[in-house]
Amino acid sequence: MPTLRGFAIGLPTNILAAGFISPTFAVAGLLLAAIPIIIHLLNRRRYKTLDWAAMQFLLAAMRKNRRRLRFEQWLLLATRCALLFLLGLALARPLGCDSNSLAGMIGGSSALHVIVIDNSYSMAYESDRPNAKTNLDHAKKLAHAMIDKLSSGGDAVVLITAAKPAEAVIAKPTYDLSAANAAIDRIGQKFTATDLAGAFDLAERAGREETNQPTKTLDIFSDATASAWHGGNEQAFEAIGPKLAALYHVRHFNLSTPGATNAAVLDVSPSTNLVRTQFANSFNAVASSFGGTTESSLLWTLGDESLPGGPAVQLDAQAKTFTQANANIRTGGPTVIAAKLGSDDRLPVDDVRTRTLDVASEMKVLIVEGRRGGEGLEGSGAFLNLALSPPPLPGSGAGTSSKGDSYIKAERISDIELGGRALGDYRAILLSDVAQIATPVADQLQKYVKAGGTVIWFMGEQVQRDNYNTVLVPRGLLPGPLAQRQSGPGFTFAFSPTGNVHPLLAAFKDIQKSGLETAQVFTYWQTTPKPEDKVEHVLDFVGGNPAITLQPLGDGRVVFFATSADAEWTNFPAKPAYVALLHEILAGTVAGSERWMNLDVGQPLVVPQSVQFASPPSLRDPQSQAETPLTQSTRPDGSLVYTSPPLDHPGVWRLVSGTSSTPISVNVPSNEADIRPVSDEAIRQLLGNAPVETFGAELPADTVAADEANDFGWSIMTIVLALLGVECFLAMRFGHFKK
Repeated sequence: MPTLRGFAIGLPTNILAAGFISPTFAVAGLLLAAIPIIIHLLNRRRYKTLDWAAMQFLLAAMRKNRRRLRFEQWLLLATRCALLFLLGLALARPLGCDSNSLAGMIGGSSALHVIVIDNSYSMAYESDRPNAKTNLDHAKKLAHAMIDKLSSGGDAVVLITAAKPAEAVIAKPTYDLSAANAAIDRIGQKFTATDLAGAFDLAERAGREETNQPTKTLDIFSDATASAWHGGNEQAFEAIGPKLAALYHVRHFNLSTPGATNAAVLDVSPSTNLVRTQFANSFNAVASSFGGTTESSLLWTLGDESLPGGPAVQLDAQAKTFTQANANIRTGGPTVIAAKLGSDDRLPVDDVRTRTLDVASEMKVLIVEGRRGGEGLEGSGAFLNLALSPPPLPGSGAGTSSKGDSYIKAERISDIELGGRALGDYRAILLSDVAQIATPVADQLQKYVKAGGTVIWFMGEQVQRDNYNTVLVPRGLLPGPLAQRQSGPGFTFAFSPTGNVHPLLAAFKDIQKSGLETAQVFTYWQTTPKPEDKVEHVLDFVGGNPAITLQPLGDGRVVFFATSADAEWTNFPAKPAYVALLHEILAGTVAGSERWMNLDVGQPLVVPQSVQFASPPSLRDPQSQAETPLTQSTRPDGSLVYTSPPLDHPGVWRLVSGTSSTPISVNVPSNEADIRPVSDEAIRQLLGNAPVETFGAELPADTVAADEANDFGWSIMTIVLALLGVECFLAMRFGHFKK
């Protein structure tokens, strides 16, 4: 039996144990009950006794009726005292905790009911229960049934939804049960992940702030998916579970459908970072089936064009990757590729996944030369320029494309010009034999890489070790300090085409005599990468020193070549692998600029400053075709961006400005696809072994917990009114003499 606040009522404990919601009124009633007694005593002392003949005669007559009169006076006095005391007692709202006691028979319930309804996208599973198509419909149906059994005027309701972000639909306890039912009707299906941790925080806050209700119940209606309970919030659950149990009687209703399965496309991505025209592009789709195996087909579309599909696939909980290698992209710019499962599904929202690609038809790169030369291959960046942007084949006219044309548009400048360039105009910056980097330029390069750019360093005779170590290393622009320059008759790369190779060298696997294994390096800078910087060894020299490294910096990449880009320190530029290696390095490290065009439901669209518009942009809804204007704001780094509200449903939205239209892919979060429920015992353990009462998809017979307090203040008020009538009758009856 829960502990009750207030005063104990002197009745047998097996009949009633009580307390008061407002004990101050009970004290006031007790004090007011003394007023009739005081008035009675004062009236007795009001006059002096004076004996005279007529009075003596009357007193002799009254002595005959003294006992009757005294009884009448005491009865009227007791009635008035009880009337005032019970009035205060009714206002104090006494509580009983035994549902079989007197309080249970004449009192109404008084408790706080916090209802949490999960409306994340997994709750859209079509369970087809009676009068409820989806799990969310069934959760709302049960919540209505629960509220209908509450006591009007005594029970208060708080309503919380658990789709991310969790929201308090009714934050302050309401006694208006019809308003609570109406709020449940307004709960809509969301397509975000589950935020049970946020919902529990809101419930815990409501329980702490509500002090008038001695008994509190927390009811959770959810499908108990593994993604909701094992989504990285385990520590938060463990911490808040005991707090909830101290405030509430916690009950969980598991609305999952027995034997439910859900097949979903979890990811669609290009095989390389960069999608290009004039190149063979391949794409990967990851799919699974949770709860059981599913036979299906995988259908691909690129824009409005259907791509050749693969054979029927069998999906299970183990994620499987399927490759589409027949995507011939003829034009550059934003393009949408989609992978869709061909089978029917009871949770169709995750059967399709889209991705917006920024196809590169012309990629601008900047080559910075530390050593400028005349005609031919004299500059330190000449070999890079020739490899990345070879001249058109003879016979190709001006303004026409030819087989020898490159999608890369390279621009060569000297290191003196670097500080005045807008680095954001280029997808990659290659620096060859640059002697030193000024601090302001290093800051620009760091900002450029963190924003998603790629910087590639090539060493040479002019490189000044102290400047590089002092300026570049602290900014994360080198894999480590330059230790010493190694020179010799010839160093070779530790490359075996039949062994394990780095993903950037995958094109050379099983290719004999590509030149990587036979190239000679006569001079290189030795560096020792720090493990905490997450530096990857793409290629090493025989002996273990790194020849090519790759490291992340913010959203971008830094590539380091220990030797020169020309024939000054190595004969590698003359090998067949040289040109292919540079293109593979760029394709594998240059991030596509489409990241901002691919979102999860619940995220806002943030258009980067580099995107220019002819007129203020708006965002077109794929369902209603309504357009929402975007808001311009300033980011902490000072850049101006356009921002939309959080996007609340999946599909291909359109960023519209004038006649231009850019596709924006919005998908449901993939981790919510796992609809397999966790066990009741696992839920208790995740909540710090808190006492949680668990139920299935139906309410128990006795919906309101047996130990809820009973508020019989209204019943006492009825007695007060009855006593008031009795007092009036007695006053009239005893206040008049019979003839």
